[in-house]
Amino acid sequence: MPLRSFSYWLACSIAAAVAVGATEPDQAGTLDLTQTGSAISSVVAVPEPSRALLLFAGIMAMAFTYRHAWLSWKRNAQP
Repeated sequence: MPLRSFSYWLACSIAAAVAVGATEPDQAGTLDLTQTGSAISSVVAVPEPSRALLLFAGIMAMAFTYRHAWLSWKRNAQP
């Protein structure tokens, strides 16, 4: 694995870990999201550790997609 690829994945992993670490579970309770009747029953709460894992997975998926698109474009742009 080239150094540039390794540094890209390392930077993306660090950014995702920082984003997960920056989430404050006690701040989510201060949002005033009032819903009525049937809307409340259709919303399922997701536990905080699962949200953090989903955030990390989402950031890494975006990094993978971006890198894949960039490499594909770069290979097709060169003569």
